[in-house]
Amino acid sequence: MRSRLAYLLFASSFVFFGCGNNNGSAGSDLGVVAGGDVDMAGCGQLGEVCCGKSCAAGACVGGVCQPCGGPGQSCCPGRACDAADVCTGGGAGVCTACGDAGEACCGANTCNGGGCCVADVCAGAGSTCPMFGGACASGACGSCGGAGESCCGGTDCTAPSTTCSAGSCVACGGPGQPCCGGRTCGDAGLVCDGAVCAACGGPGQPCCAGAACTGAGLACSAADLCTVCGGPGQPCCAGASACGSGGCCDPTNNVCVASGAQCGTGGSCAAGQCASCGAPGQPCCPGSTCGGGGCCVNNACVASGQATGAGTVCLAGNGAAACGADGGPCCADDTCASAGACCVAGTCIASTMSCGGQMLGTTCTGGSCSGGNSCGGSGQACCPGDPTGKGRATDFCVASGLTCNGTSCVACGGAGEACCDGASCDAGCCDGATGKCVADGGACSAAQGSCAGGGCQAGACGKIGEACCGGGVGCTSPFSVCNGAGACVPCGGNGERCCPGTHGDGFCGEPYACDRDSNRCAPCGAVGQQCCAGAVCAAGHACSADDVCQ
Repeated sequence: MRSRLAYLLFASSFVFFGCGNNNGSAGSDLGVVAGGDVDMAGCGQLGEVCCGKSCAAGACVGGVCQPCGGPGQSCCPGRACDAADVCTGGGAGVCTACGDAGEACCGANTCNGGGCCVADVCAGAGSTCPMFGGACASGACGSCGGAGESCCGGTDCTAPSTTCSAGSCVACGGPGQPCCGGRTCGDAGLVCDGAVCAACGGPGQPCCAGAACTGAGLACSAADLCTVCGGPGQPCCAGASACGSGGCCDPTNNVCVASGAQCGTGGSCAAGQCASCGAPGQPCCPGSTCGGGGCCVNNACVASGQATGAGTVCLAGNGAAACGADGGPCCADDTCASAGACCVAGTCIASTMSCGGQMLGTTCTGGSCSGGNSCGGSGQACCPGDPTGKGRATDFCVASGLTCNGTSCVACGGAGEACCDGASCDAGCCDGATGKCVADGGACSAAQGSCAGGGCQAGACGKIGEACCGGGVGCTSPFSVCNGAGACVPCGGNGERCCPGTHGDGFCGEPYACDRDSNRCAPCGAVGQQCCAGAVCAAGHACSADDVCQ
């Protein structure tokens, strides 16, 4: 878990942001008509509802045709894919085929042809189930794992739409039923809301998978609810015209502002565009202010969690916060000053001290949480980000320069190495199709050209404010994710969508964690707040079974 927080605004290399066509489609889209009202015609084009379960353009994810989520494409927000694919890999993730023997299980624990889902991998019907033994038949491994049967190994169910409860396999994924593994439900019109599958996509309902809303004139709000879109103060609509009556789509929160009003970028809305300032690397806004707790240093914004000098870090607007000392905030890149220290939930833990949180019983030793289930060090298993099963935090590492590749902690950030948390690299581009860092001038995969200034296609795609790169490469600049309109938007900062994680639902920069209900980053660790990654709370407090600090 990298300490640096790139609380990015919806920024690009240009001074202004446009609010015109965000999806590049010439098809019929959800649009704003005179007076700010929104209409929807037809189905199957980008931004429209799916025609049944198919789309003429894009992939059907959450009941809406989206430019993500299809085979070989970047996963949609929340690591969502269409019904025939599952999100794999680090960064934004890539949608790959699921359900056949040897492939990952599809949503709701599903395998094709009566196969069995064992440890998230499908075993073919008639084969012997790994780990549990017994012949796979109709989703059950011998006498366990099927609906109404005992859980295999006491914890696992292998049949579609089942989950383990009190030692028995019960139905999951249907309306009002418990969510299946990976917080999935069995129908595009349902979403995991808390721990139960609920109807989604309609007015006032939770957003469906991929931040999708299926009702006419609706968009997914910051509260992860489908609300009327296109007018001032309302969420931006998808399609050719995000906001009506000459308004602008404020890229910092995806909310429409009226012409002449101030945008969250620090500038004003004029001619459908928000002037920009305040993002990391951009000029400071008036009053020497930066967004997302960033710091103004030499008239340039530095993100919270990033270095502002030797032994100092930007911390929630404080540009001279001392870092690295035992018990204090970690420096950039999860760095601590004392030998063998560990960075856990943004705090430096001295060697020989308890790692805390879910790691209780482990001791920080040589940059890892050791003893019992050791984790977080180079080559070790990743530490569990969401041990309660009620949050969304991704798994993490505790030593500088490491990231979780889904199973273990590996070096990150350098050319050819894994992308670090938040899809960040020391320089160059994070290729979402490979999960690797590409040096400036190096070749991006999937025929997406060369990396330049953080973007592939010689800098023309992948950066915040630009189109998502094709072939699953997705968004290539730090703390960015491909939205439902095919554009790269910021993630990981306070109030922003959680960045995709390698295991678990979301990564947020310090000092935030991914809120389980809204899929947005929010403060963590204090009484009444969600637990930080690893079930960590402030000193003197503990994380409850519901992922709340008490």
